[in-house]
Amino acid sequence: MRAFLILLAAAGAACGAQTYTATLINTSTAYFANIFGLNNKGQVLGDVCDSGSCFGVHRYPAIWSNGVMTPLPMPKGCAYNPAIGNYWTINDSGVVAGWVVCGTNKVAVWTNGVPTVLPDAPLLGAGNICTNASAYNGASGSSIPFGINAAGHIVGETSYPSSTPGGPLCSAMWVYNGSTFRVLEYGPYPGAGSLDWPYPKWPGPIPSGCWNLPLGYYPGVSSVGFGTAINDADFVVQTENNYFCSTAYTSPAVPWSSDPFVTQPNNSYSFLPLGSLTGVSASSINNLGMVLGYTDPTHVIVWDMNGVHDLGPSGYPHLNQVGQVIYTGSSGISMWQGEVSTPISLPTGLFPVDSSIIPGPLNDAGQFIVGSGTVSYLMTPNGPCAQDVTSQVQITRTGFRYDHTKGLFALIGSVTNTTSSPIPGPISLVVDDLPASASLFAVSGATLCATPQGSPYINIGGIGAGQVLAPGATISGSIYFIDTAQTGIPFSLRVLAGPGGR
Repeated sequence: MRAFLILLAAAGAACGAQTYTATLINTSTAYFANIFGLNNKGQVLGDVCDSGSCFGVHRYPAIWSNGVMTPLPMPKGCAYNPAIGNYWTINDSGVVAGWVVCGTNKVAVWTNGVPTVLPDAPLLGAGNICTNASAYNGASGSSIPFGINAAGHIVGETSYPSSTPGGPLCSAMWVYNGSTFRVLEYGPYPGAGSLDWPYPKWPGPIPSGCWNLPLGYYPGVSSVGFGTAINDADFVVQTENNYFCSTAYTSPAVPWSSDPFVTQPNNSYSFLPLGSLTGVSASSINNLGMVLGYTDPTHVIVWDMNGVHDLGPSGYPHLNQVGQVIYTGSSGISMWQGEVSTPISLPTGLFPVDSSIIPGPLNDAGQFIVGSGTVSYLMTPNGPCAQDVTSQVQITRTGFRYDHTKGLFALIGSVTNTTSSPIPGPISLVVDDLPASASLFAVSGATLCATPQGSPYINIGGIGAGQVLAPGATISGSIYFIDTAQTGIPFSLRVLAGPGGR
């Protein structure tokens, strides 16, 4: 069993002061009504309106990249359903998963801009999750996505309604790896054992004080899809809610409670500690195992290997693979990392005075979105760039080994200074040309000014700013890879050094 990744690595050092360049991501003919995602290549996915209208064919999903807005075509026979960003997502390969309506709700995937509609998860029938297939009378399933990872694996939910009023609803969350579905556990609610809804008869009277939920929800406890997320190792975070019961079925024992839990690829799960919190809903999980969540009334909550962190009254949080969280707090937009929050200063004049400015997604290169109303900007860190010193060093690497404790593939990369001059730190090993099936674990960041944009890197050797790699000296570092497909990991390496952006 692979250990939960939250135990393996901490976020890096707290970010320092940083200035940004703002790029307007509206065009002369369209603007983003909602931002859904931002990947490490700087591609922005969102809900777009034509400048003159935001209805019907004038509203559509699109990807903005380098000043060009490219609409995503709808699959034949399907329609766009303008929805909040939880149901649209993009990975670093530019693959998009979204919610479309083709009679019923369906999951569509765009690869190189070409859409494909996924099948509904096969939940019905003997040997499957909902065994009473005859109760559904051939009903068409309804499916929606919640996230996509680097390998293109999608987490989502499928429901099959009964055609009989008051009949059962079969529903389950799943991970789809491109060929098969893995149905997820719903958490240890009382009476578990089937996902036919309503749930199995409660053992005894329904507890007093339970909210009477609509058909499809068992009074007392449910697991909710909103906020469900997946990381590159196929770990999934969900939230189990206790609905206004006098007896609580999640901890702590209060009438209203919610607790995120993380499901591993083998479907074992563990709840996250709440400390003194009465309940938190999850929103995302990164490859370090860090989980981002929020309370009601809104506080931003972060779990990492150091425990639970309450960022206070705040909202609109976004988490990246580096361990940074961007959010709105009492000091405006701030960046949290390593238990330190740093206010962000935006360029002046972007928005009218007294505008409500909301941060959007944050990528590993340090880019993020800010918006107010119909105006959105891509914020890019500015400043000097590090040097490419690949020609001044010798790079060696060991073969891969599989770390069973961490569930990761590992090798050791070494860098030797082959010149007669010192090379300034930090020293960064950049991993280029990774296949979509693999990703780098515990990244220090992703390249931005050292093209191509979006290649992950790690800083090695413990050589920091102001320190040097002496002539003839060698430093080494372990490089960990996530490879859920286990089909091999081709890649190339280069070295960036010195202060400045990567």
